[in-house]
Amino acid sequence: MKNFACRYAVVQFAPYTETGEFANVGIVITCPETGYFNFKLQNRRYARITAFFDQLSADVYRTALKAIETELERIQRLVVALPAVPERADRIRDLLTALTHPREAMVRFGQVRPILTQDPAVQLVKLFDHYVDHAFVTPEYVEHTITKRIQTLLEGLTLPAPFKSERIGDDQIHASFPLVQRLDGQLTKIIKPFNLTQDEPNGIFDHGDKWLQKVRRLRKRNLLPRDVLFAVAAPPESDAKRFGACREICAELAQADVQLVEQRQETEILTFATT
Repeated sequence: MKNFACRYAVVQFAPYTETGEFANVGIVITCPETGYFNFKLQNRRYARITAFFDQLSADVYRTALKAIETELERIQRLVVALPAVPERADRIRDLLTALTHPREAMVRFGQVRPILTQDPAVQLVKLFDHYVDHAFVTPEYVEHTITKRIQTLLEGLTLPAPFKSERIGDDQIHASFPLVQRLDGQLTKIIKPFNLTQDEPNGIFDHGDKWLQKVRRLRKRNLLPRDVLFAVAAPPESDAKRFGACREICAELAQADVQLVEQRQETEILTFATT
């Protein structure tokens, strides 16, 4: 079968322009040669996205997504109405370029990228699965985003020593922490962004238990400093089962002498870093 040259872009939800945080929420794809233009948005299973931006009303997300859906449908109608003439391919490319032009808005687009595929419709689903349903939901993604925000907070402080990424432990048990402070070679403080917003309680327990056991074993071997802070991203309290799992993990971490703070409580994080 013939491969068709397509162009696609990831649709991004970025409600906080001051931090640059965003979530992948859709895909738009075109095939200028055949006149294909289509898109797919995360307008059903969006609880994990609104949980990540936990201080934002779900209505804000729904409204923003509906607005971009209306715009994409308008462009789709324009593409369908284009006559099948040689200039059609250039016109479709121009429409995608205009659509994805950098903008200051809650919904924006990533870089336009080329891709070869035998079936643009099938490729749309594959791209959506990869960028929206899979990549965003990993604990590592969320924790990396929280780490970047905390690093920005700490950069404005005058500290006796900086916080740096480091592997803590020995040859038997060790763990990598993104924010570790040492004074004169001695461990003094650790800050660990900690995502507990997984879709199901079992996922929360799996991720929580992994780190709970690491902390317990490191504590047992005196490999951690006294001051360890976990900045927790928690599910909404309205989700009783997931929030209950998160609360249980946090209670057990507290028993292991870990300080806990909600990941957006910047004052508490700054106090920990400076006292």
